[in-house]
Amino acid sequence: MQLWRLKIHRTGTRKKEGRYNDLGVKGAFNAAWWPSVLKGLKDAECPRNLYYLSQGYFSQRTAVMTTNNIRLERRVTIVCPHGSCCGPGFWNLLYNSIFKLEFTRHTKIIAFVDDLMILTKGESIVEAENYMNLELRKISDWTQKNKLKFNENKSRVMLMSRRKRKEKKRKWKYT
Repeated sequence: MQLWRLKIHRTGTRKKEGRYNDLGVKGAFNAAWWPSVLKGLKDAECPRNLYYLSQGYFSQRTAVMTTNNIRLERRVTIVCPHGSCCGPGFWNLLYNSIFKLEFTRHTKIIAFVDDLMILTKGESIVEAENYMNLELRKISDWTQKNKLKFNENKSRVMLMSRRKRKEKKRKWKYT
């Protein structure tokens, strides 16, 4: 499978620069907000009976913890159950909505499970970074609407360029 190639080539005396961000969702399947999943079902024009089945699956769910004589019960509104056959499908329905955002022509996004790659290109490093910041703002708004967070420890940034790095050469004097 070939991913989108960020073409970095020379155009006259100018060079194309690229910026790559890899973002990982914090908690991923544990963070799937059910109203977003149900909206994904509607957007996918899911048959009504499957929509109502999923809605029933998500309604009035509770988590119970019992120790000794203490019993705690809480209402649950997030989580795609691990090991369930519907968990990955529900996650995809939620995550697919990010592809409906309007990105610039300088941007390509790729999603795999709970990771999101954002690639931007520009005539200069500053331009590529500006495009990236613009797209990250859109993605940040999307995460707030869907009650998701990206894990800063899993996220990576990389600058891609044909520019050669000039290193200072040391001259050693032997005495």
